[in-house]
Amino acid sequence: MAYWYLFSGSRIAWHFSLVAVLALLSSPVQAAPKGGGGLNTLSQDQKVTLNDAVIVEDSYILLGDLFNNAGEKAGTKIAYAPQPGKRSHFDATWLYRVARAYGLKWRPLTLKTKALVERASQQIDREEIEDALIAHFQDQGYRDKFEIELGNRSLKIHVAANDPATIDIVGLSANRSTGRFVATMVIPANTPGAKRYRLTGRLHKLVQIPVISRRLSRGDVVKKNDIEWIDVRERTIKRGYIQDESQIIGMAARRYIQAKTPLTTSHMQRPQLVTKGGLVTISLNSGLMSLKTQGRALETGSLGDTIRVKNGRSKKIVEAIVTGAGNVKVSLLKAVALN
Repeated sequence: MAYWYLFSGSRIAWHFSLVAVLALLSSPVQAAPKGGGGLNTLSQDQKVTLNDAVIVEDSYILLGDLFNNAGEKAGTKIAYAPQPGKRSHFDATWLYRVARAYGLKWRPLTLKTKALVERASQQIDREEIEDALIAHFQDQGYRDKFEIELGNRSLKIHVAANDPATIDIVGLSANRSTGRFVATMVIPANTPGAKRYRLTGRLHKLVQIPVISRRLSRGDVVKKNDIEWIDVRERTIKRGYIQDESQIIGMAARRYIQAKTPLTTSHMQRPQLVTKGGLVTISLNSGLMSLKTQGRALETGSLGDTIRVKNGRSKKIVEAIVTGAGNVKVSLLKAVALN
């Protein structure tokens, strides 16, 4: 008994052919009279060949899609096409029975002969869907800057090549406190019989934070032109990200920092102007008197820090205030003790 493939989604259903085809396959094929007629409508000098790889655009596969020189029956629908972006395989037995049913002089060379049919399509990816959702949220009065996170992150939709790849969002329902939403997507938009897809996801409000535009090594000092602003989800601010550039400019990297990394206070420290064991210039300024001498820092210090220093000549130790790179100052009272 003959069988017929009909495709609907990824399922393959068995379906009996037209009555005429059943009749043809259930009875011997008669040779056509020499004068013409019969099943074979092709001239003897035309050779029927198989198209083993076919791309179709419509929802049906035609006889002429699979067989070259199919004659006047080339436009006959013989099976449902796969869904857009999908493929279907037809084996040698099925192909041979179809050829016989329509009077085509063709037979497979081996049982491994097969044909692959692919449905041409346009792909709508996740980014396009998110853009459509954002536009719909904005139409609904959402004015803050935000981004969409779909529940299905690998979502890809294929639309028939001859259909418009347009998106319509309907039935949007969102919880403003949690950002979670449910929506229905219709593709193609404003088209009778269009497919509908259920979407779930979350809306994330965005805020801007300052980051460093270049890599920083330990001790590098941040300048104003090193700052740039990026968008981050508001919920992540709870992690302690710095939001004010004044907390960064003039500060030094405590460790290596990758460019555009959101910063916390643990990333930054005041620049170390004096290093432990390093030489320093010890200054005393009191009225008309100004004295300077060399010493060695016994501690690391940043601007304004009070550290211990040792006089290079007297070897006495006194506390001094860091005033710049390699510079400290002492009070008059401590200067006396220093000598």
